[in-house]
Amino acid sequence: MKQPMNVLVVGAGAMGRHHIRNYVAMHDVAFVHVVEPNAESKKQLTEMNLDGKVRVHDSLQEALKEKPQAASIVVPTPFHAQVAGILLEKGIACLVEKPLAASIPEGVALKALAEKHEAVLCVGHIERFNPGVQTLKKHLHQIGDIVYASAHRFGVPSPRKLGHAFFDQGVHDMDVLCYLTGKKPETVFGVHQAVLDSYDVASAILEFPGFYAAVETNRVTPIKTRQLIVTGTKGSAHLDYITQELTVTLQGDQKPEYKTFDEILWRAGRGTEMRPYFTKKEPLRAELEHFLEAAKGNEKPLCTAQDGLNAIAIAQACVDSATTGKKVPVPKTP
Repeated sequence: MKQPMNVLVVGAGAMGRHHIRNYVAMHDVAFVHVVEPNAESKKQLTEMNLDGKVRVHDSLQEALKEKPQAASIVVPTPFHAQVAGILLEKGIACLVEKPLAASIPEGVALKALAEKHEAVLCVGHIERFNPGVQTLKKHLHQIGDIVYASAHRFGVPSPRKLGHAFFDQGVHDMDVLCYLTGKKPETVFGVHQAVLDSYDVASAILEFPGFYAAVETNRVTPIKTRQLIVTGTKGSAHLDYITQELTVTLQGDQKPEYKTFDEILWRAGRGTEMRPYFTKKEPLRAELEHFLEAAKGNEKPLCTAQDGLNAIAIAQACVDSATTGKKVPVPKTP
């Protein structure tokens, strides 16, 4: 049996603490080294059940003395390139929270560094690891050719500065749509509005080869909503990201085609309504487990640097469109 890993988490803010919580619970993690200079964030760490596995450091240089083999980078987006660059140059496997970087050039530079130093570079597009998304991808063929998709990601107001809603929220669904269909939008048309914060309401129409998709986001509603509806020539699928409930409804004259044993396990609903069976799991836990396996060389990254670059390109095109009021082509990424 291989020795447990030393894992590094750079940033112990709201999301960083979730990374720490999950790593602490993993048997193949020896210690979690955390870089966090902020006193308030350190105080919140002391209130967590860390099982004696966490070591807090004031600087990245100090933490690197512990020779971590894998690192989660959970700092504000403008610092992704700087922090990830230091770690990748040392050959340390990195999971960079979405978006990969603040711009396409910064993302390209990180991708090149990872390739040069043969370091694993994953991007934290967490919804790819949602069991509902995984199951939808597995059964997407049931609804025929995709003709339209609609994503709704609404959130409550936050005191934190979260940036543009396209990059903070919409980028999740943009990436999921690419992941599910294997396609990338060619053009986008976006609108945005600042209600309580800087551009906290934003919507866009994405033109994919063969279908259109609407992505709606905001941070002004009283409750969180995370939903995706995909419509095809034979039916539609409705996914609630939060509850991990997936419903597939087929056209009245269509019956499901079972090609594998897994498909036989579909739960029959009302009439043509199908509810695929799957085990629910915290997406972040699944993502971090996969990342560590990728860091060990046992699995290929499910969300690569190229995927991260594509997501940045789409989100930035949406911002540009909303700013200019014109349809904007999605730039190709290296």
